[in-house]
Amino acid sequence: MSKPLFLAAIAALALAGCSQKNDNDDDFASRVGANGQAAPAAPVETTAVVGPPPVGTDVRTLDQLGNISGVDLGQRDGACTFTSDGTETLIAAALSNPASTGRAVVRVDGKLYQLASSGGLPAIRQGTRFSGEGITVDVAGNDQSAILTVTDTAGQVRTIGGKWICA
Repeated sequence: MSKPLFLAAIAALALAGCSQKNDNDDDFASRVGANGQAAPAAPVETTAVVGPPPVGTDVRTLDQLGNISGVDLGQRDGACTFTSDGTETLIAAALSNPASTGRAVVRVDGKLYQLASSGGLPAIRQGTRFSGEGITVDVAGNDQSAILTVTDTAGQVRTIGGKWICA
């Protein structure tokens, strides 16, 4: 085989390999809400609300985060994500300084809500309390076994098992 023909064959194989879709791409896309299905009837919020959810909203039922491209998690040295059955329901970030405030976001009834925590990234990594108007979320545990507890203003609680993954 001549050198130019050999190089052309290698290039064709490389392009074919690059164009193949990885199963992990589909898995990730479905977890973050971009799995190619039809868009929901209502527009999906991509920025977080700082304020209480509407009256009658069950804040204990967290939705999949999905597109959070418009959320401002502030300056950060790292972040943690809570997942349950492969679905991300909370992301939090902060600076490493324990005096800094952390920011988190959850999606409830299709809207993103901004939450805050104290203790900076060290507290977030250990699991901490995140609070916003009408929503309190506690995370305890680590990457292999974590519990997320959501409490509404009436004191009603929902507990969800999952993983707390930090980077």
